[in-house]
Amino acid sequence: MNINWANINSPNLSIIEKHGFYNRDGKNLFRAEYLPAGDIKAGVVLCSPFAEEKIRTLRIYVSLARALAAKGLAALCFDYFGDGDSEGNFEEALFEDRLSDIESVFNDFKNRHALQKTALLGLRWGGTLAALTAENLHPDLLVLWEPIIDTTKYFYDFLRMNLASQMLIEGKVIRNRDELIQDMRDGKVITVEGYNIAGGFYDKAAAATLKGKTMAYSGETLIMQIAANPERIRPELETLRAALSKAEIKAVPREFEWEKTETWRPAPPLLFGETINFLDKNGFFGRNIQS
Repeated sequence: MNINWANINSPNLSIIEKHGFYNRDGKNLFRAEYLPAGDIKAGVVLCSPFAEEKIRTLRIYVSLARALAAKGLAALCFDYFGDGDSEGNFEEALFEDRLSDIESVFNDFKNRHALQKTALLGLRWGGTLAALTAENLHPDLLVLWEPIIDTTKYFYDFLRMNLASQMLIEGKVIRNRDELIQDMRDGKVITVEGYNIAGGFYDKAAAATLKGKTMAYSGETLIMQIAANPERIRPELETLRAALSKAEIKAVPREFEWEKTETWRPAPPLLFGETINFLDKNGFFGRNIQS
């Protein structure tokens, strides 16, 4: 599908953008809907990455949502409880809250717009959460952008930034990562990159890994590898593909960053192009949708 990516964030009267709050079990979650002006028959819910990775890639999500709306699809971005503009403090949110947030906003979005086709999409840890919730939600499509497979390693590595802060402030490491984990399990809250992490969240998030998991989701899945060398698919992604009944892998070079903000590309054309082609071939832009 031909899309002018350079102008995707320009004013577009064919798109309706709505921002507000949605109440999930007494918790107010911020959400932004990007809707086509005409009939809405298919939609995509976007699940955010973790911590600063979300901040660094927020514009990517907005750009994709606008691109989808311009092509006739509804798109929903939202903040988890305790994150972004949603209610609550970061350390108050349990791992189960993340799953409940996705399930609740997805079902509300689907029912409110009477969507005939739905998709879940997530980047990094957002992809991991999308894959986990897809087993209960059964969207028509699942799109995983560079999902975190080994979450135990991911969250253990995340604590390394606390060690860097200790070196900067104290001139040495006072508490190593294993000691930090024990501190959280003893009820303490530790701070990493300005985010307060509690033990209950850390242990469950780290344990909810896709590594070695038998996936119950049976819909079509697109796994996107985003890497400097797109010619070689990483074995962990091949293993995930094998665990899913109908999955394919596409690889694109890294057009944007999530660990840093040196590269600014709010609408990566190769990643967006593969994603939209996947939605298109599965009938999201009119084919196989009842009039």
